[in-house]
Amino acid sequence: MSDWLQSDAVKRALVSVGILVVAAILAALARVIFGPLLRKLTSRTETELDDLLARALNRPIAWAILLAGVYAALLQLREWQPGQVTTIRNAGVAAGIVLVMYAALRVFNTAAGWYMETAAEKSGRPREIRAQAVVASKVLNILILLCGILIILRQYNVEIGPMLGALGIGGLAVALALQDTLTNLFAGIYMMVDRPMTVGDFIKLESGEEGFVEEVGWRNTKVRMWANNVVVIPNSKLAQSVVTNYYLPRQEMSVYIRCGVAYDSDLEHVERVCIEVGKEIMERVPGTATDWTPVVRFKEFADFSINFVVVLRVRDFAAQYALAHEYMKALHRRFGEEGIEIPFPIRTVIMKPAEESAERRALEADAAPRSTSRLGEGEAIDGVGEDG
Repeated sequence: MSDWLQSDAVKRALVSVGILVVAAILAALARVIFGPLLRKLTSRTETELDDLLARALNRPIAWAILLAGVYAALLQLREWQPGQVTTIRNAGVAAGIVLVMYAALRVFNTAAGWYMETAAEKSGRPREIRAQAVVASKVLNILILLCGILIILRQYNVEIGPMLGALGIGGLAVALALQDTLTNLFAGIYMMVDRPMTVGDFIKLESGEEGFVEEVGWRNTKVRMWANNVVVIPNSKLAQSVVTNYYLPRQEMSVYIRCGVAYDSDLEHVERVCIEVGKEIMERVPGTATDWTPVVRFKEFADFSINFVVVLRVRDFAAQYALAHEYMKALHRRFGEEGIEIPFPIRTVIMKPAEESAERRALEADAAPRSTSRLGEGEAIDGVGEDG
């Protein structure tokens, strides 16, 4: 019995079992003790990201300890041949790469989820942020997996050059087949990064459509018109169009009311009345910039009036229509009370006296060319007959 225990094979087996037991204990301690201790330390910081990362790395660390124990136990189990040792080492490296990929995916997805929730709370558009983050997370997960697979194949001396070439040719064929889709996709990525518009902004396109942005997707953007209809615009066309965003750099904007008064009006009086009416209406209509003083600017001496513009201001884009509506009614009523005339278009017609018109007609008649000879009716008829 003692000879059997002292044999080299038994010693190696016992050492391997001992390594596995120690590795299992350390892995369990890492899950039970190290993880809660690390989370306790990270809980002292203000951000929640380190807590989430510590929780995400808890399981990969335990698996890494267990994998190292298995690798060491296999090497101690028996006298391996050089080729067998290489195989075990390659398998260990491949398992290590898979474990690193697993940890990287957990860390990335945890950080992406935290950033998504934080950005969604700050932006007030959680549905759009979550949809974008899910798509981006899936794309990057696929890239990480592909990189890990290529590294593992390289570890086993598999030529990846032809595979990359085949993937490149296949990718080119797919890109040509999905040219329009990819164009819209990259245009959507550009708009999400550059952010010329966000959900809720009021925009006007070069073609004339205007409305509120409902959704900025990967392929198209949805804009809700004033009539409550939704226009779906491909991102490629939207990226190439001239877009006016009325919410940038901020929603506050000026409202211009154009009018004209008669030439005999007192312009100082007109300006004072316009400002008083503007202040009154801006106090009454919701969404206006109450700290703004209306401005009157006379622009031109037109054909029948002196034209001017009144500059008002709103903080909410939609309030401009109600403000213009109420201001025009109040200004028209106040002009009537103050005796200020808003003239109609005037056309002056000059009428000539009757005697002068008769004399002109007589002169025109005298100046008209007259025939020097007259033919009889019969002669004319005979002449026509002869010609015929």
